[in-house]
Amino acid sequence: MEEIRTRGMDIPEDVLEKWQKAVDILAEVLEVPSAIITRVDPPQIEVLKSAQLAENPYKEGDKAMMAKHYCEAVVTNNQKLEVSFAPEDPVWNTAPEIEYGMLAYLGYPLCWPTGHIFGTICVLDSQQNPFGKRYEKVLVEFKELIELHLSLLDKNEQLKAALAEVNMLRGMLPICSFCKNVRDDRGYWNQIESYIQRHSDAKFTHSVCPECAKTHYPDLKVFDE
Repeated sequence: MEEIRTRGMDIPEDVLEKWQKAVDILAEVLEVPSAIITRVDPPQIEVLKSAQLAENPYKEGDKAMMAKHYCEAVVTNNQKLEVSFAPEDPVWNTAPEIEYGMLAYLGYPLCWPTGHIFGTICVLDSQQNPFGKRYEKVLVEFKELIELHLSLLDKNEQLKAALAEVNMLRGMLPICSFCKNVRDDRGYWNQIESYIQRHSDAKFTHSVCPECAKTHYPDLKVFDE
């Protein structure tokens, strides 16, 4: 099973609006009663966006335990799941979705750029549906769109973290008056070179300035005035 990484970040409202349009278009183009985007937070799975159709039993914000749901298999195996008619499928004839009248399912995992699972994108039907290439092609296109958004959100978080480190370096640094070590935010004292290298891309090379050279190497004529 792929590791499921839950993220504390909030999905921006403008991105969520695009995801709503995506599931609405999916349901309309593929002529199914339900299209949803889910987010997993083990042991639960949440409906993040759901097609706005009267016959769609899933609503935004719905949460359920992952056990025995179609989407559980998708995130557990990190691969597509297709169920053309659950009542006659020995693996899925007890799926909880049957109680909601959703008898067929096609879903794909949604992943962060690291490969960790975010959730699923899927369509469900109230009747037998063998799906096929057209369904797969359309669903994969939207999967890639959502994952592009996730990649951009991830990069944005990295930039925020980098900016926070830069701002930290701009602030006041507690530094020892004698040894010149710097105290970090956890209270530990570090060599100033180590501290700056951890909080920036700066690299240090060591040399001797002319004044110190005169003090420590007075016999070297190159430092004579």
